[in-house]
Amino acid sequence: MKRIAAAMLLLVICIALSGCTAQMVNPLVKSEATAVPGLSMQLHPASAAEGNTSQVSVALYFRFYNEPFLAAETRTLTVKRDESVEAAIVKALIDGPSAGHSELQRLLPADTEVESIVSRDGLLFVTLSEGFLHDDVPDQWQNDDAWREEAPVRRQLTVQSIVDSITEYAPYTGVQFLLHRQNEVQTSLRLENAYFCNGTEGLSEPLIREENWILTPANTAKTLLSCLQSKDSDRLYQWIALEGKPSPDIFTAAVSNAPSIAAYQVSGGSVSQDGQHATVSVSLQTLMGTQTQDTTGYPLQLVRENGLWMLPYSRYINLIGL
Repeated sequence: MKRIAAAMLLLVICIALSGCTAQMVNPLVKSEATAVPGLSMQLHPASAAEGNTSQVSVALYFRFYNEPFLAAETRTLTVKRDESVEAAIVKALIDGPSAGHSELQRLLPADTEVESIVSRDGLLFVTLSEGFLHDDVPDQWQNDDAWREEAPVRRQLTVQSIVDSITEYAPYTGVQFLLHRQNEVQTSLRLENAYFCNGTEGLSEPLIREENWILTPANTAKTLLSCLQSKDSDRLYQWIALEGKPSPDIFTAAVSNAPSIAAYQVSGGSVSQDGQHATVSVSLQTLMGTQTQDTTGYPLQLVRENGLWMLPYSRYINLIGL
């Protein structure tokens, strides 16, 4: 009788243990495998492991010196599984350019936080914290001549740095900026047009990629010729390629003795197959004393240096010798 009782007890214990084993399921695995009506089954773990990442090469746009243009730095970002590449791009823009790009300037304030990024119907909705407003533009910018010119440019460059970096990674048709203010009741999160310092009112619409803010070969050529026309040797010097670049004194003398440019026009622009050279068609009217000379379709050649388009000094000498 005692043997029968012991056998029965052993059987009950085995059944209990097998039942517990069947119910010991990893809750993350279970949640990933459980279908939810109406939701896409592309769930991610609550927190990605450090090694669970991907490497993505992106173009990050920053301001080139104090010019009203953006230039790109190519960088490889480490993106975690629970983070979108778009969010990683904006965070990298907040961090600023790499140490090897001293010619580039960060535009997004350091205390900007990315609160959410979602896409819908080809648009990307970027929600930023109110730290986005904490830039160098003073509250009374309208009372200062320099800031009346600088404020609209800086604000446009700031948003375009995000738009250009994002749209170069993925073909979004626009970026809608949203701003979340802490401890404030908001009827709409959309960024107000007053941010742009251009006299417009109301709420902003999605912003599209605008090439006129980017240092393309054509925009670089226009800026170079503008410097030549005004004989601004200090500004022009930063656009001269390092190889064969003379000292500032020699360069200033060369600019001073060069023919004056009465008018210029830039058209087209093509990039070599290796991406390291570009040729832009330039038409000029130069003036030396009382003599004028018209040149049509001059092939102005630029070289890519550290991701930027630069004018070799030898090409500059050929240009001003026309």
